[in-house]
Amino acid sequence: MSRPSALALALLLVTGLTAGCMPAREQDRVPGPPDSTAGVTVGDQPNIVLITSDDQTKLELKWMPKTRKLIGRAGLTFKNMIAPHPNCCPARAQILSGGYAHNNGVRTNSPPWGGHEGFDPTTALPVWLQAAGYSTAFIGKYMHGYDENDGIEPGWDQWKPIVGTLSDYRSFVQYDNGTLVQFGETDYYTDVVAQQAAAVVTDFSAAGEPFFLWSSFIAPHGTCQGNTEADCSGPPPAADRHAGILGDVALPSLSSPSFNEPDVSDKRKDVKAQPGVDPATQQALFTQRLRTLAALDEAVAGIVASLEAAGTLDDTVIMFTSDNGYLFGEHRLVGKNVPYEESIRVPLVMRGPGIPAGERRRQTVAMVDLAPTIAELADADPTVGIDGRSLLGYAVHDRRQRDRGLLLQAGSKGKDEKTAWRWRGVRTKRYTLVRWQGPRFVELYDRTTDPLQLTNVALDPAYRKVRRVLAGYLDTLEDCAEAKCRTLVPELPAPKPLV
Repeated sequence: MSRPSALALALLLVTGLTAGCMPAREQDRVPGPPDSTAGVTVGDQPNIVLITSDDQTKLELKWMPKTRKLIGRAGLTFKNMIAPHPNCCPARAQILSGGYAHNNGVRTNSPPWGGHEGFDPTTALPVWLQAAGYSTAFIGKYMHGYDENDGIEPGWDQWKPIVGTLSDYRSFVQYDNGTLVQFGETDYYTDVVAQQAAAVVTDFSAAGEPFFLWSSFIAPHGTCQGNTEADCSGPPPAADRHAGILGDVALPSLSSPSFNEPDVSDKRKDVKAQPGVDPATQQALFTQRLRTLAALDEAVAGIVASLEAAGTLDDTVIMFTSDNGYLFGEHRLVGKNVPYEESIRVPLVMRGPGIPAGERRRQTVAMVDLAPTIAELADADPTVGIDGRSLLGYAVHDRRQRDRGLLLQAGSKGKDEKTAWRWRGVRTKRYTLVRWQGPRFVELYDRTTDPLQLTNVALDPAYRKVRRVLAGYLDTLEDCAEAKCRTLVPELPAPKPLV
């Protein structure tokens, strides 16, 4: 026997004897994937198409029949998709990083603790995908604060973000692979993004390599064009072909007990100061939003059709979601960036190879889960720590989920980075606990008995122990990173009314 063979045999014998001396539990243990992944393979590096809307509520998906048919019924609908940081730029940072704001650097839409300036694009999702052999393309709304002076972001083979005012539906400017292009009054933004996405699908499909496309639409976000609202929240313009449709659809919020909530004595000071919103104004806003979603619905259908025409539909995972939700007068509020369900719940439908068709999932999933999901689909290695977890296990196998806690938060422009938060909270299957800053105020809602979040039980003696346990859990999540952010919800005591 040669010397190398003898050494190999000796090593094998020693390994076998050592294994025989190990306890059975140690001997049989097989290394598994990191707990941010699901250990699920869907196809062999499938193409991945991510389609996002802007400020769309979960309920508004009802008026996108093509999207529900072509993605939802052809695949899955997640009923509990959460935007833990319900604001435009922070949500996109979570999509690109798989991390919460205190880890990805984007707490708000602008500096000093947010915007594009706070994000490191060299560590983002497209960089991982390129390293895994993917062609990549971005079209649409990117991050606040980005402009052409920042150049083409790392990791993108095709780069077509809107620049300037990010809510312009017409007469907008696009940075098209390094060249500024001015579009005119007759160009409708949703249609332009849809056409460019279809062209990218055709080109990438012909190349024969796996690809990732993110089509980031601005519908149904409000606009500054033709409106006086400084925050660009005015009713968005519809495409000309949709200008007169859906005028008879009533805003569902108008019939909710939370609309212009009559008793806000248990809410924070700024809510108490709200006189209530005008129902007619909110109805008009809602109608215009639905009209913009009609064009987006057609855009989704067009992207699916382009994949089918290119022969790559069956090899493509498609996901549709929104960056955050929106309030139309619930709790006397209009907008987003608050910890109420209307603001943080968004649609999520997905289809693709190996994904069951026509099913619904009740597991809680979140914006921070998209990056690890896409990375697992692509067999790509993230270059930063991941706070979320891949949702493929729930999609493919409908795995059981233990109570999952999500860190909810919204940043501020405070001088101290450590404390520059507007509010931070935790959401479990049953409860939402929120700690507001400046002035400090605590909200606790039992969504099992109070799904509309009408009654703040933070000071209710029956919930004293619940609040204490949730507060400790929130303390754990506030400075979490990676696996610590996936800490399971501790056992919560049942509310105990005083006898």
